[in-house]
Amino acid sequence: MRRSGATLSFAAMLIGGMSLAQSSVGALGKASDAAQHVFDGRVQEPTDTIIDVASMDVQPEFPGGMAAMYEYLGSTIHYPDSAFLEKVQGKVFVQFVVGSDGKVRDAEVRRGVRKDLDDEAVRAIRAMPDWKPGQMNGKAVATRFTVPINFNLMEEEGPAED
Repeated sequence: MRRSGATLSFAAMLIGGMSLAQSSVGALGKASDAAQHVFDGRVQEPTDTIIDVASMDVQPEFPGGMAAMYEYLGSTIHYPDSAFLEKVQGKVFVQFVVGSDGKVRDAEVRRGVRKDLDDEAVRAIRAMPDWKPGQMNGKAVATRFTVPINFNLMEEEGPAED
């Protein structure tokens, strides 16, 4: 339930050349990373050439782009009652993978505030529609992202004074 005075904001950060907060988990991909088909920003090719995320042919895209993603999150996330009543605020970082099929998977809290806010942020990410997957060397690749979601309570305005 959306509450008067409760707002959600989403920080668009540039990490690793992505318009979302791209995971910086590990500087190099390893053979085990390749086996999991998860692109963490850099991949070690058999030739030992390291390819940065900025060199992707096509970056993953939420349907309608970034503005549509923020609109989706704003309309999907609801401030939990307990957090609202206790005036709890904070930023939840949710990491997830956009698979080579465009499906969102493996959503988890990387840095949270408390269980009710964390759970709501993860729920909204898991409910996302399919993305257009990223491509590298002409092939769809899975890409890991981290999205920061701010839960903020705005001060209610008091009665107007004469």
